[in-house]
Amino acid sequence: MSEKHDASLSNQLPAVKDADKWQKDLRQQFEEKIRMLENKNQELLRSQDRYYKMIDEVQDYAILLLDEKGIIQNWNKGAQTIKQYQQSEAVGQHVRMFYLPEDRENKLPEQLLNEAAVNGRAHHEGWRLRKDQTKFWGSVTLTALHNKDGDITGYSKVTRDLTEKKIAEDELKSSKVELQERNEALRKSEEQYHKMISEVKDYAIILLNQQGDIQNWNEGAEKIKGYKAAEIVGKNFQIFYTQQDQESNFPGQLLANARKNGQALHEGWRVRKDGSRFWGSIVITCLHAEDGSIIGFSKVTRDLTERKLAEDKLQEYLQELESKNKELEQFAYIASHDLQEPLRKIQIFTNLIEKNFHDELLAKNYFEKIDMAAKRMSELIRSILDYSRLSDDSRIIAEINANQVLNNTLLDFELLIEEKHAVIKYEPIPVFKAIPMQVNQLFVNLIGNALKFNTNKPVIRVTSKIIAKDHIDDAPLHMMEDNYLEIAVADNGIGFDEEYEQKIFSLFQRLHSKQDFAGTGIGLALCSKIMENHRGFIKAKGQLGVGATFYVYFPM
Repeated sequence: MSEKHDASLSNQLPAVKDADKWQKDLRQQFEEKIRMLENKNQELLRSQDRYYKMIDEVQDYAILLLDEKGIIQNWNKGAQTIKQYQQSEAVGQHVRMFYLPEDRENKLPEQLLNEAAVNGRAHHEGWRLRKDQTKFWGSVTLTALHNKDGDITGYSKVTRDLTEKKIAEDELKSSKVELQERNEALRKSEEQYHKMISEVKDYAIILLNQQGDIQNWNEGAEKIKGYKAAEIVGKNFQIFYTQQDQESNFPGQLLANARKNGQALHEGWRVRKDGSRFWGSIVITCLHAEDGSIIGFSKVTRDLTERKLAEDKLQEYLQELESKNKELEQFAYIASHDLQEPLRKIQIFTNLIEKNFHDELLAKNYFEKIDMAAKRMSELIRSILDYSRLSDDSRIIAEINANQVLNNTLLDFELLIEEKHAVIKYEPIPVFKAIPMQVNQLFVNLIGNALKFNTNKPVIRVTSKIIAKDHIDDAPLHMMEDNYLEIAVADNGIGFDEEYEQKIFSLFQRLHSKQDFAGTGIGLALCSKIMENHRGFIKAKGQLGVGATFYVYFPM
């Protein structure tokens, strides 16, 4: 660069303290732009490579690139399949090599190139020649290619072998009446098919477009889902799904699965027009056009509610049987241990009295111990009877004013509350349906435990809220409702280690000795049984020395 040019350039720039630094920055910017251009160039090359590979792999079409004179520049697999020439035999030859002698004499190849040059595009169908000189009916489209100045740089030539179509058309012309009769028979068959689909009553058979909008409606769909055709055609099929499924876009996931795998199968709860639910078994099948593109879906639904209810009932029976077996195991343990313990004490003290009958004071002491053991056994038997009564099926479900039940429970514990200076805090609890006597037992046990297992001034908090089943941790399988009432009873008592969160609900499971805290170890087992009877759930969270919180869930 000359000194004169440098001076001119400096005059055009803002005054800077360091011209060398500016030149260095300018050079860096220039190099950065060069790198960006190189990256874009590489991307274009990769894109071009992908494009050429795509063209090369197409086998149903002969796709050629011609220069402006009609000389063949490239050759794909489709061209080799249709025209039989290898790439080395065709590239560099004029496109007229594929035309019949009479077409060459009439300059048909040149006429088509000229038409494409003038109009941008030329289309023609006619007989063409393969390498072995056999003929095929080719559908040809020539498209003129231009540079940025609008000058023609060549042509693209796409040929499709429509020999079978041509033969079929020729045969159609020679046997028009026969084909018309066949078409009429086909029309009648199709009409019968549609009538058959329309009148099927045990299955909902519907057609969806690519977005899942309903296109048709049969009698089975009306019977199962409750909608008339005029009410539902045009609406999206997600209308049949629960609110929860809609919010999670589950219908869209089924369509995506069908697109990917050709078919999607599912069983789950669906919603009728009147809001009631049914258990539907559905099959969604992806429908394709001749070119393989997706044009919609067929959806077949069967109402299997009765089967589902029967399966759930069987599962319920199995769970109940398993629960009964566990209870039997626990009762066996009780019979061999808890009930035997007071009996052994009675026998021991009776023998001691016989041996020391002359010692009145000692005998009196043993009689007191015998009385205590008998009372302990009586308490155990009464607790077992209370627990066994919870299995009685003659239950009365009624609306529960839990606030009144809680107030009654606090009145029952009035003396103990005063004695321990306990503070009870609670908020209004919503009305729900349950078994009144069992809800009363539940509150008595939960409040009683919170007062009993506390060596400080008890502070007990009772709170409640409506919660979705999906938000309940460790919810058991038998909980089928969407929403539940959660009642939490929290205390500042002795608490327990988290390893006992499940064990404390077992029969006669005690974490402390009888000397420290009285009781039979059956109270929380009663609570668990009560919640099972309500198709609900109970769980506990505790921290040793800090306190415990018991959560119960009633279906709403």
